[in-house]
Amino acid sequence: MDEKYDVIVVGGGAGGVAAAIRSAQLGAKVAVVEENKLGGLCMNSGCVPFGHMMAASRILRDLALAKDMGIVCSSVSRDVSTLLNRQKELITFMQQGVKTIFSKRKITLVTGKGKLSGAGKVDVNGKMLSAKAIILAAGAQWLIPDFAGSDLPQVVNSDYLLTTTELPKRCLLYGGGAWSMKIAQYLNRFGSQVWLVTQEEGLLHDESKSIRSRLAKALQSHGINTITGARDLALKKKSAGVEAVMAVKDKEETLQVDLVIALDRVAAVKDLGLETVGIDEKAEFLRVNEKMETGVKGLYAIGDLTAPEKKHFSHVASSGGLVAAENTMGMNRVFNERTVPRIAFTSPQVACVGLTGKEAKALGYEVVVGAAPLSMNTFGMITVQTDGLVEVVADKRYGEILGIHIIGDSACEMIGQGVLAIQQEMTLEELAQTAFPHPTLSESIAEAARDALGAAIYLP
Repeated sequence: MDEKYDVIVVGGGAGGVAAAIRSAQLGAKVAVVEENKLGGLCMNSGCVPFGHMMAASRILRDLALAKDMGIVCSSVSRDVSTLLNRQKELITFMQQGVKTIFSKRKITLVTGKGKLSGAGKVDVNGKMLSAKAIILAAGAQWLIPDFAGSDLPQVVNSDYLLTTTELPKRCLLYGGGAWSMKIAQYLNRFGSQVWLVTQEEGLLHDESKSIRSRLAKALQSHGINTITGARDLALKKKSAGVEAVMAVKDKEETLQVDLVIALDRVAAVKDLGLETVGIDEKAEFLRVNEKMETGVKGLYAIGDLTAPEKKHFSHVASSGGLVAAENTMGMNRVFNERTVPRIAFTSPQVACVGLTGKEAKALGYEVVVGAAPLSMNTFGMITVQTDGLVEVVADKRYGEILGIHIIGDSACEMIGQGVLAIQQEMTLEELAQTAFPHPTLSESIAEAARDALGAAIYLP
């Protein structure tokens, strides 16, 4: 006999956890099906552990500034084992926190591989569950690299760094997205020589040119070797490490490295039983509408499962999870993609929300852009924000804020103010008149708005 629920969530990652808790808050009897560990990629092998690693690497970066401020450390040691032990304890604590909330909300955790078995049914290793609504939150999975030599033992994904205490002396990171840049800086600051290789013509190529160019300059100054527009990568085993050969601008580039980390991921649409409800499991990802509906009655999908890799963000998954949960319970919620920030926890950080100037023009807007370098900001001068910038994109006719783009320390915190500005449909005048605290980097958000109006106060 089927176990019956109001809502079944397939996947216990960032999106699935949010969807389950919100459904339970609204009175639903909820089951979460998870094959591995609660928290999914983000908590166990993505945002949290690599955010922890980047926090450690930023401390190493700040030692240079500390010396200029009269704080001198005679010697610095790097103990990766201690870092990983603290990381493991942190993740275990977070997992237990999720379990505690599940228990409080009477959410049933079902361990196993969940797959659809027709409308309203989920098969978990032969055990059948049924529900009025099902939310698919299966996330993404590693994509097997398609370059020659990808089967060599020296080719790994980022999971390798979660357990090893011996970092490579020479490493090639193949990807070019926000994740690969973060890992590149971590390895670089812990003593590895790093090459960041991507097929794209530039890093974060969809973002504002002013942001991209500043990030590329910063990475180069930090000692990260960046190769863009790489084609036909091929690896060959050598007596010491791996030889990597690729075509770059019609020239052959050859590198000698110890390790290759491939970072491409793809929506985990396979083996979900999608064919039992008439959905093509060969699709790149599941397409949903603004309510997170799949087109099959009672079936919703969220997070990485519903997007190409460049849109794989945990906050997108959790926000979509809340929307799906509320709609399963009879509410009428929509997901506004334009208010979702795109972030890179690099150093300096990058955080963007809304449209770039190029995108706004393509949509027919008459665009006005204002910019405020953080090097002209008081706190930016104190903390040496030479690469920092706030850029505001707006509609010239009505002054509505269309996009905010930031590079610099704390950009990922500051972008929340940009999200609110777009969500509340603020104008340049309103943003320019906002009293931000002094001295903070966030003051430059108002200054960028004033610059767009031709009324900058602190810019020459």
